[in-house]
Amino acid sequence: PVGDSFRQRCRMFPSLVNCCTIDWFNDWPREALQTVAIKSLARVNLDSDSLRLKLSELMVDAHLGVAAMCERFYGELRRRYYLTPTSYLELINSFVTILSRKRGAYLMVRDKLSKGVAQLHRTNEVV
Repeated sequence: PVGDSFRQRCRMFPSLVNCCTIDWFNDWPREALQTVAIKSLARVNLDSDSLRLKLSELMVDAHLGVAAMCERFYGELRRRYYLTPTSYLELINSFVTILSRKRGAYLMVRDKLSKGVAQLHRTNEVV
């Protein structure tokens, strides 16, 4: 359809170019999703490899569940919601970010409590 008529239609209807989304992405297989999750979680300090494996399975199940809901959404409302590999990577990065924040908050509270207990012990010895 390239030619003068296409150029004219693009000028008349700019949303043909600006608001179009081309779906270049295919679904990733389950094994690929799990491998990406395991490699991304390798940089996180977790207690054991079994925990890392369980977390990666959880992330894969969450991603595949959302993909199934996207298809259901399309079936019921005829509206597409595109779930891309970037969405999966953002899920993993969000988990890592939230985990590091919560660990920092936990360590801060733990330090405050240990300082308070130490102060109580010193006070008890003085009295």
